[in-house]
Amino acid sequence: MNSRTTSWFLGVAAAFILILPAAFLYSKSSSPQHSPQTEPFNTVEAFLKNSYARDFKKAYRYISLGDRQLKAERVYVREKGSFSGFPLAVTRKLAQFIELRPLETVREQGGQLRVKVKAKYPDANSLSAILLEWDEERLNALPLSMQRDILSTLDQMNRAGEIKTIEGEEEFTLVKEGTSWRVYLDWAAGIRVSYDAVVPPAQSIEAVPVNKATTIRPSELFTIAYRVKNRTAQTISTRITHRIEPDDLSGHLDIVDCALLLPVELRPGEESEFSTTYMVRGDLPEGIKELNVTYEFHVAH
Repeated sequence: MNSRTTSWFLGVAAAFILILPAAFLYSKSSSPQHSPQTEPFNTVEAFLKNSYARDFKKAYRYISLGDRQLKAERVYVREKGSFSGFPLAVTRKLAQFIELRPLETVREQGGQLRVKVKAKYPDANSLSAILLEWDEERLNALPLSMQRDILSTLDQMNRAGEIKTIEGEEEFTLVKEGTSWRVYLDWAAGIRVSYDAVVPPAQSIEAVPVNKATTIRPSELFTIAYRVKNRTAQTISTRITHRIEPDDLSGHLDIVDCALLLPVELRPGEESEFSTTYMVRGDLPEGIKELNVTYEFHVAH
């Protein structure tokens, strides 16, 4: 699988405040309290911090049942691109530094809560130099002693106020499920994005999307993964052309990061997985409920 690097984080930094809800600011000297009054904020804090840390399996637990019925955990985790190993340890550390403050809470019809908050979180891009440009393979290959030193350095920088931060305001919605509150993303009102692939007539390569479709909301990052196999006895080079249908909506789908815009080589019989991260713009025309993304593969020997 291709490595995610700093380019991925640049895209997230641009969109994070737009797409992620935030939560209540707890004093650094005290632990979160658990009561009927603080429970909504506890839930969203957990969702936000796990999302920031790219621990999407945990974040998924805090999404509403209605949303989860529309998107399985494995699909959500894959299209978001979870971290693992030391990169996950780093983002979990950075998530501890997030500061959140409620601005307004409004109870709406149906018992939902709409909460406006102010969020302040570490700018992960500003730390690229000491984090090997966020190259997951290189970070995981570091000796344990160097990994511990990096985590210690982040703690020291945070205490000294040396980590750059990003601030913004956002509104999010919570719904009550039994005795618990869950984050309501309203995927039912979202856009269904389906995936397809077109390969050369000679069938020198095989390409299939890992997931056939997903449902997303405007301004939400999502990742498409394709498994690609070289079916020939020689090394080939392949790249893709993105085809968006309806064609007049192609300008509303931004490519945040793509592993196949430039040619990549595949050895004889080699199979690999490549990902592209997109974001549907918030200015998508009203009434649009479906998009199709087709990867047209081009091969050179």
